[in-house]
Amino acid sequence: MIDEQTVVNRKQSASDLQSRLKTRKLLGVGELARDNGDIYKSKISQLLGINESLYVRLPKGLLYWNTVTALYLYVFGIMGIVTPSLALRLDYGLEIKSDESAFIARIYGACLISFGILFRSILSQRESRSEIAVLLLVTALLQALQLSVALVFGQRYLLPCLIRFAGIVGNLTYHNFVDSQGGVHRYLMRVIEECSVLSSNGEQREPIAEKKPMKND
Repeated sequence: MIDEQTVVNRKQSASDLQSRLKTRKLLGVGELARDNGDIYKSKISQLLGINESLYVRLPKGLLYWNTVTALYLYVFGIMGIVTPSLALRLDYGLEIKSDESAFIARIYGACLISFGILFRSILSQRESRSEIAVLLLVTALLQALQLSVALVFGQRYLLPCLIRFAGIVGNLTYHNFVDSQGGVHRYLMRVIEECSVLSSNGEQREPIAEKKPMKND
């Protein structure tokens, strides 16, 4: 027969184990990564606003890379508003020949400053790796569109094209490091699947047949 003292000891050890697990979860000890690569934040770190573990897990050099990207957006944005001729000459190798071109260059500079403010605000929050991965992907898309427009319309100046090509490669490389679990890819695939399901359900619906009035004999 099992001794009563043994049963009591087992119950106490089980309760101690549960209390230790709750304490570890509260203090954030032994935190595990989620499916998207984010680190579970303990309740204490949430109350104090501390997210150092997530910062440590980011790739090396990402902070410097994002700083260079933000400086590019701010510098050329301000130059586009203040001195549009110099901004276009350095950024695209173009010369402004009319007031309309200067106005368009100033609008372009305002867009760069707006994107730079959004860029820095998202990085300063840094709530999850997936948000940073999306930001890097969007920045790479912006630079790819700039490079495509320059190449298609004949503005093939070597230095601006090389700078944008380096920006695309760098952003995609860091995006791959940050989103190694494929969280952004899974999110996009889920959105595509939901859209396809909605469209298929809409096609499968048959129009309701109109009821014809019955003729009285």
